[in-house]
Amino acid sequence: MAYKNPNNPDVLKRRAESDYEYMNSERGFVTLSIARRFKPSTRKYGGHTAHESMDKKEFWRLYMNHIIIMKEKFPNSDGRLCRYCEQPFTFVTKLGTRGKGYQGRGPQNHRNFSIDRFDPRLTYKQNNIIFCCFGCNDRKKNSTPDDWKNFIRVGKELMND
Repeated sequence: MAYKNPNNPDVLKRRAESDYEYMNSERGFVTLSIARRFKPSTRKYGGHTAHESMDKKEFWRLYMNHIIIMKEKFPNSDGRLCRYCEQPFTFVTKLGTRGKGYQGRGPQNHRNFSIDRFDPRLTYKQNNIIFCCFGCNDRKKNSTPDDWKNFIRVGKELMND
């Protein structure tokens, strides 16, 4: 049996293509999204990690419950819908560059699956996790429920003027 050099460009290309295929599947995309909440570097660089009461299986359980809830709300769908805008998720990544290190995020697909904290002042824990699309998560940014109340109040005031 011939030795396969892991740094061989052909081997790296095949591995990157295999990764790409997996990462463009629902399972691969969601698994990576959940795993990011548990990376030590997330905490180190000021990111938001999962609450100590949460594990990866609990995230998956909540995601499966989300699908059931959305299927009940929209019976003709597969339940893989954004909780905010109620549009279907996508699971699309760009082809990786295995062996070349971090190449930057690049443009995001706004329909891609994302995990949001309903109240950004709290961490990822039960009753604060929302499965949504990247676009809705990005638009929400760091606004809080108190901000939303103010937005609604001002909107109602404008309608009455």
